[in-house]
This record gives sequence, structure tokens and C-alpha cells, in this order.
Amino acid sequence: MPIILDLANHHQIPKVIHCSWKNKDILSNPSPLITRGIANMQKINPGYKLEISDDQDVEEYIIERLSKWDYFKIRNKKIVEKVDLWRLLKMYEEGGVYVDIDRFCNISFDEIIKEGTKCILPTHRDADFSQDIMISCKENPIFLKAIELNLKKRNLISTRSVFQLGPPIYMRAVTETVFGDPSERKPGKEKMDEFRNLLDQSKDFQTYYEELPNNSIIYSAEKDNQSEQYLDSKKDLYDSENIVPWNRGYESNVKIAFFLAIGLLVIALLYFFLT
Repeated sequence: MPIILDLANHHQIPKVIHCSWKNKDILSNPSPLITRGIANMQKINPGYKLEISDDQDVEEYIIERLSKWDYFKIRNKKIVEKVDLWRLLKMYEEGGVYVDIDRFCNISFDEIIKEGTKCILPTHRDADFSQDIMISCKENPIFLKAIELNLKKRNLISTRSVFQLGPPIYMRAVTETVFGDPSERKPGKEKMDEFRNLLDQSKDFQTYYEELPNNSIIYSAEKDNQSEQYLDSKKDLYDSENIVPWNRGYESNVKIAFFLAIGLLVIALLYFFLT
């Protein structure tokens, strides 16, 4: 099984870091997840531009790039679901580095990115390709395929969870575009080893086996023995910023559908008893 995606004629990876948060002053938050994460990332990568997009930035970006119907389907979704699509659009059109704001960082990109590399595809253990960190040249067909799949599988009243529209779709996009072998998540260690070995042998690609939070492509626990604070730090950060986790609550479209269903039921019952 060869690599079928040729990125040789693409530009180098731009030196820009894309992040998303509800507001742009997140670097002032004293949480260890910020001071040892995105703030430290900025510090040890002085040659990179850090671009933090707030919720309004995300909204405007996707409005400008989606058809009216595709935007209508996502308009009332949770911001996390919008960010999942936004980062794919951002990476395709601009390239660079996308990273979730809740990752530790103590390894610079100059230490990571080899000369000639056009795309880095870390893996989340043997489950799938990590989508909370993306490093690539712009106009990479991987992201175009992921955008296509995301929009194709999206419904107005979604029967798919935020998770289903995230990692499984990205895994499918990577494996189909790079290897011509569309795979579901968790294909097994043997298959993931095969993917990683092919990437290691390629001039255009790099990969890395990640075990978050202690071992990632941008963080080594050997340099920092405080990583056991991660879970508490994440909760404290979310609480301090009044952030509701993505897997809590209901999206607006589901609420609207629920009340419409109740209204129709009431009308049907009234009709039944009054006729």
C-alpha cells in the first residue's frame, strides 16, 4: 500500500499557529494549562505568529466560505461543532499549525518539523489520526476531503454527535486521501503501524505516536514532571472561563425540533378530542 498523495509541489508549512477560544485574552488566564500550554508555545516559537480566533471570528469565517444551505445547517449548532469545521477550512485555505488550547507544550516546532516536510500526522495511540493538532502546508487535499465529508454527513436536525462529525470523519479523510484506504477509527495496531511506517518513509510527511497528556509531538513529560495536574487544570480553566463542555446540553436545532414536536402533538390531541 503506497502513499498516493503527492505534496512535493506544495509550499512549505507556514509559520502561523491557529487557536480558537471564546475571547482573545486567554493568554492572561493564570491556569497552568495556559501558562504551560499555549503561552509557552508562543514563547518557545518566536518565529511563529500566534493567531487566536474568538467565537465571532469563527462565525464570520465559516459564513464567508459556506453555501447558504451549509451554513443554515450549522448556524444554531454549538460553537465546538463550528470550530471543528472552521479548523478544517482554516488549515485548507491557510495552512500552518492548528492546536487545541488545552494541550501542554514544551517542544518547539523548529525541533519537530524537518526540512521538506509538508504535513505532520500524529496519531492518537492506535485509535486514529489526531485532529486536535494539525500541521500542514495550505491547500492540502486531506482537509478538502474532511470538509466535504463533514458537510455531506451533516443534517439540519443532527442524528450524529459532535464526536461523530469530528475524529471519525478526519480519520476517513486522512486514510482515503493519503493511502487510498478509507478506514474507520480503531483499525488495530497492525494497521496503524502500517500507516505510520509509510509516513516515516515519505519525504513529504511525518508522524508521531501520541499518548496524551504526557507524551505528544509538542510535549514531553520527561522535561516536566507536573503533568499530573492536567485534569484539574482543564476543569479549572473551563470553570474560570464559564465554558460548558461540548458533551453537555442540547443544540438549538434539537430544542426547536422538540418544541415543534410537542406543539404538533398538542394540536393532534385537541383535534382528536374535539372532533
